[in-house]
Amino acid sequence: VYDEEDGFVSGGEPFLARALTWLKLRGMRAVLDLHAMPGAQALNQSFTGKMSGVENFFVEDAEYARGKRAIQALVELVNKYEAHRATSGVVVGLELLNEPSHRHILRTQEFYSEMVPVVRRSLPADRYFIMLSFMDSP
Repeated sequence: VYDEEDGFVSGGEPFLARALTWLKLRGMRAVLDLHAMPGAQALNQSFTGKMSGVENFFVEDAEYARGKRAIQALVELVNKYEAHRATSGVVVGLELLNEPSHRHILRTQEFYSEMVPVVRRSLPADRYFIMLSFMDSP
C-alpha cells in the first residue's frame, strides 16, 4: 500500500508497536487514525501527505482502491497487536478517514459503507469503535 510518492517515510510501525507497549504498561488505550489517504482526501492540507489542489483519493479510482487496501492493512495490524501480550487490548478504535472534504460527501459515504463491514468482520463492535468524520460542513 505504501508509495514514497505519497510524501511519507516508511518504517514507523516498530515505533507504533513500542508506543502501544508503553500505553499498555500505563493502563492507557489508543485509537489508530489513517491521517492521510493516497492522493489526499482534503484540499491543500499538509496532513494528507502533500499539499494538493485536488482530492485525488476521491477522484482517482486507483487511489481510492489503495485507500481501501490501507484500511485492510490497518485491520491486519490491529489483529497482529491483539495477538501479542505486550500490545493486546490497547487499540480500542479506528478512524477510517481523517477530515475528508465535504466536497466529496457522497464518495465519503460510499467509502464508509464499503469499509465499515470490512472492518467489522475482524474487529467487532463490542470491542472496537469506528470514527467517521468530515473536514467541514457543506
